[in-house]
Amino acid sequence: MIKESISVVLIAHNEEGVIGKVVDGLLENYRDKIFELIVVDDVSADKTAEIVETRMKTEPKVRLVRRQAPCGVGRAIKAGFASVDKRAAYILTMDSDFVQSIGDVGRLIARMEKGDCDGVIGSRFVEGSRLEVYPLTKKIMNRLFHYVVWFLFNIKQKDLSNNFKMYKREIVESMPWHSDDFAINAETGILPILSGYKVCEVPVSWIGRNEEQGKSKFKLLKVGLGYIKVIPYALSFRRKNRARIVYSGI
Repeated sequence: MIKESISVVLIAHNEEGVIGKVVDGLLENYRDKIFELIVVDDVSADKTAEIVETRMKTEPKVRLVRRQAPCGVGRAIKAGFASVDKRAAYILTMDSDFVQSIGDVGRLIARMEKGDCDGVIGSRFVEGSRLEVYPLTKKIMNRLFHYVVWFLFNIKQKDLSNNFKMYKREIVESMPWHSDDFAINAETGILPILSGYKVCEVPVSWIGRNEEQGKSKFKLLKVGLGYIKVIPYALSFRRKNRARIVYSGI
């Protein structure tokens, strides 16, 4: 059983409307599982950092990492990974607006506790999942990207680009994360599988932001181009990984 060994990494950019709810909800439901909860404030212009600092006064498990410009999801996630305490055995990443997904964290933990996976992805596209307020064009681009990944790499997981993942710490520490933007979410899905780690999926709920939660930072065209750039990087990574295995005689 997993007990106080998970490092949660939350990326936050202008999330004053939800960050307190997510932090409180995670600790209320999974305190006995969480070793630390790291909020990476990615150059927020609102009160995100102040809200987290208030929690820190009474909650020793909460930590704040404040980044300087330029901002970027990839930069923030890499900063969060670099800040994880070495005593943590697992790393859970999720977006700060995943208020509705707090209950699904238990699914990722339960799947990991079975002991037959190195990582678990919370999937929006497997049986039992729930997907609401998700633009059709965004869904089409997502499915096309996954088709290309399946065709090129024979990767069958259905939601590689969802930033709702739980991995053993060794995976996070050993991967050459590259992207500075939203494309990092695709990297965190693809690279561990190409490295031979077993990554499982569990169904989760995904509900689009409402007005209280603020506006999404996801820009379809920009993010789509970023995901396309992940493909040649993943091809290069696979080629180098195969060469390493052959050279070392693994």
